[in-house]
Amino acid sequence: MKSRRTVTMVLAGAALVVACIIVTSMLLATKPSIIQINDGTFKILELPYAYTKNDAYVLVFFSAVGGIMLSYILSWLFAAGRDDINNLTVENMQVKIPEIHTNEVDLSEHVIDNSLLIEAVLTALEGDEKKLVREIADHGGEILQNELVLSLNFSKAKVSRMVTDLEKRKLVVKKQYGLTNKVALADKIRGEMNEK
Repeated sequence: MKSRRTVTMVLAGAALVVACIIVTSMLLATKPSIIQINDGTFKILELPYAYTKNDAYVLVFFSAVGGIMLSYILSWLFAAGRDDINNLTVENMQVKIPEIHTNEVDLSEHVIDNSLLIEAVLTALEGDEKKLVREIADHGGEILQNELVLSLNFSKAKVSRMVTDLEKRKLVVKKQYGLTNKVALADKIRGEMNEK
């Protein structure tokens, strides 16, 4: 898939370069000149270049090809950048988990440190996704999807889209539960919460 996309990008880049060269060479075409001789002196007069109908067609065609190729390349680059941002997941975060001690003071510090992962997830999320994950966390790490719709006052379609997006990023897990779905935090996050 990536090699096919790379070949397409190389071909689009080559078409853009060729179109730019043709358009530039036509626009910078040498102007015709006339040598005028009067009383032993001569003048070189440059005449304005007159484009023919065929020249105009070629210019319009290659300008359009260049514009299409440039917009394709830019849209691909922006999409690739967006995909890189969306691929950042909790798996890339490193949370240092301290050793467990029997001392009560050390145990309370351990519980505080275990909350770092869920807080890191909530910090990385924005807006409505953050509200949704916090709502799931507040309900013990799992909740029915129709309860999410009611408690957040979002549409069913919006909650469904958000859950699907979070599931792709491995932050939540969705399972069929009767006529609705049960949405739970991913095992890694949920395990941290259960240790509390």
